[in-house]
Amino acid sequence: MTTAGAIGSVDDRRDGVSFSRLLWVGPLTVIVALVVNLIIKTVLIAINPSLADMGQLGNSLIVLTVEGAILAVIAFALMVWLVPHPIYWFRIVGVIALVISIIPDILLGMGGDTRRAGSSLVGPFLRVGALFSPPPSGGSGPSGGQPSAVLAGLPAERVLILILLHVATAVICIVMLTTLTREPATGERSRA
Repeated sequence: MTTAGAIGSVDDRRDGVSFSRLLWVGPLTVIVALVVNLIIKTVLIAINPSLADMGQLGNSLIVLTVEGAILAVIAFALMVWLVPHPIYWFRIVGVIALVISIIPDILLGMGGDTRRAGSSLVGPFLRVGALFSPPPSGGSGPSGGQPSAVLAGLPAERVLILILLHVATAVICIVMLTTLTREPATGERSRA
């Protein structure tokens, strides 16, 4: 009985999360996050065709969505492995990560050196993504190759679009990872 009690306490501590379920839920979460963000992009461009020129809706949308979702899956797996009650803590960490991920978007809307700071916060993630998906050739970035030029802030509607994409990714990752990775309750298995 001691062994069964110990096994039950480990399952309770892990909130019933199954690593075997995580093996398929993790990749599915990345795919769903990317597809939803591409659908959002498509709908927004259909509503406002001028958004087709918004650089953040190009290759960087794909790279940053995939990287963010993969990082969420890795963080969740580590929390399941190392932290008691990982679902509770992952939800908290996920919301904190969302708030932090929105900071560069807000900085992009402020213009000048603040916009450069926002771009520099995202730069390392785009460089990692460029290893797997090179950016399209041409152009030298938003400053036109003039480091001393004052950059205008991104319009508020475009900042809100970036925030919407971050929220969509975060909600998908938090909901899918914390619900679909759980083993069904014993009563649910017998009904199936």
